[in-house]
Amino acid sequence: MKKITVAVAEDQSMFRAGLVEVLNSKNNIEVLFDAASGKELIKMVRGQQPDIVFLDYKMPEMSGMQVARILTQKYKKIKILMLSGYDDEEFVVSSIASGAVGYITKEENSEEIFRAIESVQKTGYYINDRTSKHLVRNLVVEKKIRPKFKDDKVVLTENEKQVIRLMSKEYSSREIAELMHKAHRTIEGYRTSIIEKTGARNACGIVMYGVKNGIIEM
Repeated sequence: MKKITVAVAEDQSMFRAGLVEVLNSKNNIEVLFDAASGKELIKMVRGQQPDIVFLDYKMPEMSGMQVARILTQKYKKIKILMLSGYDDEEFVVSSIASGAVGYITKEENSEEIFRAIESVQKTGYYINDRTSKHLVRNLVVEKKIRPKFKDDKVVLTENEKQVIRLMSKEYSSREIAELMHKAHRTIEGYRTSIIEKTGARNACGIVMYGVKNGIIEM
């Protein structure tokens, strides 16, 4: 199995070392190099391009956004996951606008880090369930995220489509169950079916699918 190659740019040495250790603990992931600044990362990338770069949002000399713009212009195949200590929609928007395919906070555990890598490899993006569905809709419409799915022509039932529409309005599964006069377990079943049919990774992915395929009206 071909390993997923990764690089890390983070000015906080302890956090950088910890992240590198976590990444190297997986057999299918190889950390090619780590850098203490954006400038250092750009120099290193010239010699060897990783599949994914974990890039700190705030760094001295060059911000993560500045580095992301340079990397995405020069190296089309590199996918950037922006790192930040803040879980803020404004940061998510600016990260995606600069060329990142995902945004992950520094408080996430190792499982979520690996989930982010897997999502980027399989779908081309990573956005977690906490992110506003309204924001996700706008990112897809403005083509700042171009999600990939198993098959854009899958057959969804009317109930499944309605679940997608309500999810886009930020209703929880229990609230959707009440609105649709269904059992909570039934709604969870619809959601599981949608994920299996479309290949979406999470709730945000489901909303992206709905926008891309005209199920959700903007």
